[in-house]
Amino acid sequence: MRKPTITTIWLIGVAVTVVGLIVAGVATGLLLANGGTYVPAANGNGYDFVPRTDGYFWTTVGFIIAGGFIALVGIVAQLVAWVGAVVNTSGLRDKTWFYVLLVGGLIGLVFGLAQFAVMIAYVIAGPDGTAQREPWQPAQEPPTRQTTPLAPTS
Repeated sequence: MRKPTITTIWLIGVAVTVVGLIVAGVATGLLLANGGTYVPAANGNGYDFVPRTDGYFWTTVGFIIAGGFIALVGIVAQLVAWVGAVVNTSGLRDKTWFYVLLVGGLIGLVFGLAQFAVMIAYVIAGPDGTAQREPWQPAQEPPTRQTTPLAPTS
């Protein structure tokens, strides 16, 4: 995968993730604001939310689920772009970018911001491994030696 393709997939993944989180967040806010009532908690501390299970409630729940699914699609696109970047840089002679992307991405699987930071660095300053690779050439067969017989045969 070429770097422009990786960059495009990653940026689309970031945008889709943000849109999904916004949809889920707005739907959650609407659900909590208008989808039920707050009653005093049984233990006397704070309030409990009691939802109305009507069409409004289920619509907002549907938007929360849809927003979560959209965000998940964006995260998968970012993961695909990261794998593409790791594969792209694996063929370089200097393995620095390969190791930075690999280690930063693996750490990012636990701490998400690390992978985000590594991919921003790659998008801004990373090399395109496909542009620097030497073209593939088939293996050359060793030259064959012609043998001459020691004595002439008839």
